[in-house]
Amino acid sequence: MPRKRSSAAAANNNNTTVSDAATNNDNATTTAIVAPGGGTRNDVLRLSRVLDLTYDACLAVMNCEGRGMIGSSGSSGRRGGGGGGGDGDAAGGTGALDPAMTSVWGDFMSEEMDVGGGGGGTTTTTTTTTGSSSSSSATASSVAASSSSAPSSSYEAASSSGPREYDLPVRPKTASSIPGLLAQTGTLDASVPGRSSLTKMSHPHELQSPTILCPSIFGRIKVSLIVTSPTSCHSIAITTNGIAYGWGRNETGQLGLGCSSSVVPVPTPLTISNNNNNNNENNNTDDDDGGGGGVVRFVGAGVGKYHTILVGDDGRAYASGGNMCGQLGINNAGTRGIDRFRRRRGGGKTVDGGGGGGEDGGAAGGVEIVQASCGENISALLSSSGHLYTSGSSEFGQLGNGETGEHIVQAGKLGYSNCAKFVRRSAFVQSESDRDGVGRGMMTSGSMDSKGKVKTVSLEDAGRIRLAGVSCGRNHLVAVEASAPGHVPRVFSWGCGDYGCLGHGLQADEYTPRLVGAFRGPVFANNPPVSAVAGGNCTLVLTRNGHVYYVGRHKSTGEATMRPTLVDALANNGHVVSCVGAGSQTVFCSTRGGVTVSWGNGSHGELGYGKDEKKSSAKPEFVGGLDSCMVTDVACGMGHTLFIVRNEDEEDAKALKKVGRVEEGDLGYFLEQVKGKKVDAGADGEPAKKKQKGKGKK
Repeated sequence: MPRKRSSAAAANNNNTTVSDAATNNDNATTTAIVAPGGGTRNDVLRLSRVLDLTYDACLAVMNCEGRGMIGSSGSSGRRGGGGGGGDGDAAGGTGALDPAMTSVWGDFMSEEMDVGGGGGGTTTTTTTTTGSSSSSSATASSVAASSSSAPSSSYEAASSSGPREYDLPVRPKTASSIPGLLAQTGTLDASVPGRSSLTKMSHPHELQSPTILCPSIFGRIKVSLIVTSPTSCHSIAITTNGIAYGWGRNETGQLGLGCSSSVVPVPTPLTISNNNNNNNENNNTDDDDGGGGGVVRFVGAGVGKYHTILVGDDGRAYASGGNMCGQLGINNAGTRGIDRFRRRRGGGKTVDGGGGGGEDGGAAGGVEIVQASCGENISALLSSSGHLYTSGSSEFGQLGNGETGEHIVQAGKLGYSNCAKFVRRSAFVQSESDRDGVGRGMMTSGSMDSKGKVKTVSLEDAGRIRLAGVSCGRNHLVAVEASAPGHVPRVFSWGCGDYGCLGHGLQADEYTPRLVGAFRGPVFANNPPVSAVAGGNCTLVLTRNGHVYYVGRHKSTGEATMRPTLVDALANNGHVVSCVGAGSQTVFCSTRGGVTVSWGNGSHGELGYGKDEKKSSAKPEFVGGLDSCMVTDVACGMGHTLFIVRNEDEEDAKALKKVGRVEEGDLGYFLEQVKGKKVDAGADGEPAKKKQKGKGKK
């Protein structure tokens, strides 16, 4: 069950000052400097919620700066040269803090904010104002005295400055990726996950640990992008020369091969002819390199449960598979599915420039698409200008248009206003409490509407916001704002809020991209969010310093994490995470030091622990098969996990010798088993269900 929050009355019983702050929450009170380093009352409130401490305890930890509890006099020295008075106060006053609490100061100020103590016990802070190259230094006392006239921290300066000048254009992920070899753990029999468990017999296609997948298919060409999703049993890999390969479940034609089949067992080239891309139907070609003769090269992809979207280097997106909710974006809700890639369509402010007027610099005055991500029945595209476009189901508000359009179709059946074409979404909101500087724990009944939903207001710069990336989970989405000098990128989430996966501290759906207030505090001033990944019912946010924050629940059992929480098992042990992934019930993190960890449930070997090893873990465990291997990207699907493993020097080659390999020739029995097996799609674009065997009516 989700962790319960303390009410204001309970806070009073615990002798905290939270209730006092609630009765005096005007801007002057919440922005007053009360802690070293320019920390305001509001900052302390936010930190107290993240750390699950009372307001008084959190303020005491910050003021003592890791030396122990301050004395009754309330004085506190600065960490540095001597700091002798602090120990005396602790001995003769209220006693020392628990060691677990005293380490909070080091994590909060030294590591996150890079604030150091001076030789004489004085902390120096730097104030930066946007548009000016000058900076000033002052002691903590002088900062407190001047708090009403100037920002006292880099976070406040960033938050109070003018319009953001974004670093554009947004580039495809392949432009910044480090290519390598494709590896997979989990089953290659994509017809099994979600339907049955592995047999006790071991087969070559059941990969229980990370294994280099069919290297002879790729030759010397490295893989630069891997794509799968929490609801997907099929995968896409894109090589450095822009060739897309697909494998896995193909029951609705989601691999665009011109037919449906139970499983495509090994990576197979997916090609689209440039000669036909002005038509909605595109035929595959047989070019050896997949790129000559007018064939589109690819820079991005997204996969859902029943569909696939490929992003070409021509700035267009191509879709194939099930279309029961309009997730293909081909502007034809009557088409339940297609088995060849078609170019997506739009309307209004759409990807085809109907209202965009070439705003994104795309071909023929349209929009240049550079990234794609897909959920169960939702698709999202990102343009080079950082604009968001969505298409598909609106049942949980995934479209981000502010509504679900719920209506009664017939007795006992509800319908929703799904969208069959990609439309730009430019509305971004925040809760009223975030706008007013009051934290989530300070909300009152006045912050909720008659339906029990949090009241939100539009951000002042909503129409100008640009995104750097977007990720789809099963039924929710998360996006990170593009970087802008002097500003901390914001994180937005919307869609299904089960298990608190949206990071807003409660289980509630959001119909419009909403600011995640937990990532606005001073702790992120020098350690801003850089990317986010959405899992089945969880969300991971990666920061610049390689810290991972988790919210939601990815296992079928256990309590949910209702607010973004640092994965301290990695951060406290000095691991700098470089890439993360979240699947149906799995989570992966890989570090710059050649360490990969995973946790969750993985009945098909997707956790990668090895043959005869455990199939689940409640906490991060090392993936021994990738020991010392530099994993540059990880993607988690249903029943399988993908990796890109670097292979650039002798040290990489040495580490890769310990990793197993499987070739197409090793899968003879499995290939024969799935060869020629066809699956007919049902009327709704999903695979047709077999009739249950049993006795008929007498």
